[in-house]
Amino acid sequence: MRASQRQDSNEERPADAVLLARVAEGDMAAMKALYMAHADAVTRFVRSRVRDEAEVADIVQDTMLTVWHAAAGFQGRSTVLSWILSMARNKTVDHIRKQARVTLGAPDEEIPDSDPDPEAALGAVQDAARLRACVEALPERQRAVVHLAYYEDMTLGEIAGIESVPEGTVKSRIYHAKQLLLRCLSRDGQT
Repeated sequence: MRASQRQDSNEERPADAVLLARVAEGDMAAMKALYMAHADAVTRFVRSRVRDEAEVADIVQDTMLTVWHAAAGFQGRSTVLSWILSMARNKTVDHIRKQARVTLGAPDEEIPDSDPDPEAALGAVQDAARLRACVEALPERQRAVVHLAYYEDMTLGEIAGIESVPEGTVKSRIYHAKQLLLRCLSRDGQT
């Protein structure tokens, strides 16, 4: 399934580039089409780092406004989505830094407890909830690369471009995230 999803996203890339070129010329309809094509992916990406939905919406809107103003600067060295997600990452990092200055020592959200239910029909639902909780408990950098790799189906190179780090760093973050997920799931499975 992933190979076919990857092929579909490759087929959309020329259309994205055409839309972005039209956006650079001030075409509002092209911006709307580009927004509709990528707003969900940008929202999921920002949500992987920011928990407050209002803040997520603000960052997405700010990102897409930046796309509108910076469209002429797109040089085609990455996919349009990777370029947009790079902007979203920068906006998110700026937001997190600003929040850190404003709310020093804000407590982290607690991981929801997912006590196992004896009914087999609910087992899969509980496993999914446990996995989500463990993913949410990952450090922000690891959670971001896991999100991009497994939910957005991006390559190591695309993730490295978005995160502005070498591919080796992405590999390392994914490896360590997997180790933490294994420990979290093993620990939760023993309770």
